[in-house]
Amino acid sequence: MQTNLIALQNKFLGQGQTVYDKLSNIFEEQGYIADADIESLANEFNLPKAHIRSTAKFYDELSTDAPAKHTIKICNGEACQATPNGGCHALQSTLESKLNLQMGQTNPDGVRLEHVACLGYCSQGPNAMINGDPVSLSSEAAVQSTVNYIQGGQPLDLTEPVNPVYPPAPGQPNILMRHFNQPVVELDDARAAGIYKTLEHALTSLTPQQVIDEVKASQIRGRGGAGFPAGIKFQTVADAIPVDGSGRKFVAVNFDEGDAGSYIDKELSERDPHTQLEGMLLAAYAVGASQIYIYTRFEYPTALKILQKAVDQAKAANFIGQNILSSNFSCEITVVRGQGAYICGEETSLLRSLEGVPALVSFKPPFPAQQGLFNCPTLVNNTETIHNLSWIIQNGGEKYAKLGYEKSRGTKAISLNARVKNPGMYEVELGITLRQIIFDLAGGMADGQTFKAVQIGGPLGGILPESQLDTPLDFEALDQINGILGHAGIVVYSNEDDLVKIARNLMAFCAIESCGKCFPCRIGAVRGTELFDQMIETGITDDRLNLLTELCETMKFGSLCALGGMIPLPIECLIQYFPDELNKYRQSLTVPASANEAARQETPR
Repeated sequence: MQTNLIALQNKFLGQGQTVYDKLSNIFEEQGYIADADIESLANEFNLPKAHIRSTAKFYDELSTDAPAKHTIKICNGEACQATPNGGCHALQSTLESKLNLQMGQTNPDGVRLEHVACLGYCSQGPNAMINGDPVSLSSEAAVQSTVNYIQGGQPLDLTEPVNPVYPPAPGQPNILMRHFNQPVVELDDARAAGIYKTLEHALTSLTPQQVIDEVKASQIRGRGGAGFPAGIKFQTVADAIPVDGSGRKFVAVNFDEGDAGSYIDKELSERDPHTQLEGMLLAAYAVGASQIYIYTRFEYPTALKILQKAVDQAKAANFIGQNILSSNFSCEITVVRGQGAYICGEETSLLRSLEGVPALVSFKPPFPAQQGLFNCPTLVNNTETIHNLSWIIQNGGEKYAKLGYEKSRGTKAISLNARVKNPGMYEVELGITLRQIIFDLAGGMADGQTFKAVQIGGPLGGILPESQLDTPLDFEALDQINGILGHAGIVVYSNEDDLVKIARNLMAFCAIESCGKCFPCRIGAVRGTELFDQMIETGITDDRLNLLTELCETMKFGSLCALGGMIPLPIECLIQYFPDELNKYRQSLTVPASANEAARQETPR
């Protein structure tokens, strides 16, 4: 049925604007989606108004409410929770008091306060977005400047934050950040640095299969979190025959980096956009795709502008478009702005969003490499994976495969939050230990802080204790200790951070961001949040912990995708590694805990 809706609402089967595109354009022009807009689109696409409205309502940023005079979005991701002086929670209380408003409401002066996760400035914080502009509100002066701007109309004397980046030391492998020490954002500078020469070489001297063979030889695995071998995915798309007989194939670049604590893709795209484009074009050439979509994160407005400018420049120079560099290869690139849905980081959800329907996760198989966007073979890779490709083709896959550890080959970009002395983005060879990352590269804990735990891989990643810090940065090694490598956003927690409340907020995040298609995730995350609230407010009991464990098991094995299936992982780590954190809440017990059934009755349904 969903396939039929996609075809009905896209008259040109992928060549025209979708409902999602039209809604995004309307919102960009007027700041909200009116009832008249929904009725107009329903008539244009011959679809029920309920379908148009459900598409708009799926995304946080496609609001049907008239815009407020001022909107402040406070980042509530894990990195902004783990910042000095109470983090984002203290910031929220301060702004609510000073501006006389409550979270999720608009006050009589037209000021609205909302949550957002994540803005991608996790090396500092807490952070916020004020009327669409990202800022750091880590100082009293910054907060007061915000209040003065909102209440008195004074200039907002704040600039966009900047994440520090630390290229590898001399002699260490430098692949992802090799252009970070020179200006390459503009096309002329990029070409002077050698960018696009690899594409030219591939189009004149390599067959698509030879490009795929180099990707296979590199043994690179997807850097978006799943770690699937990229070469196998390339080959599958190249070999796939579109079921509609059209011959169309697509590349979809997942730049919807939403893990709190991660800003890797953001920095790669903002600092080196043309290497990113070159990698996309190499991928499209290899698999036989003539259209690339870059699905960008709404919360990264600067990256969106830089990427779009780079696309325009590259197209004007015939690196994008028809008969690229006088070859037989033609390919277009379209930049699509996400509208605030974490679940669109899941590949099938992302593809449904590109098709213009509500971004519900799809059953697999068929896999996107076989039947993906508009039911055609689609290569879905994240930004960091793509960023490696030009180096691999230029230097050879075997050279890349010599780097790394066990089955995890090559280098990996990592990003750290403000709990360490030197937060920022690094490039490391896979196999380095967590201890080396935190205490050598990043200089150890920030002044006055004591290490408590580390979470790697975003909200779905395990929370690990000091005893596990000698674990290598490796897909399999982390999996063995109930952790994940994920996208390698690293959030370090200190003695000031309450891991029970962190876990509660992770469960609440899942409840908010669930696409709603499967009930273990949709209902389980809500019930899990309620159960955490009960334990925090009136005490932890063995029965409540047993109920939480059962709930996590149901979500893990019953959910359709990784959001519901892996959100139990940090909860299980809390129970496994941090009993003392849980025991703090046993002291506040005020309710009986006689039987498991009693705990069940206390949990709302």
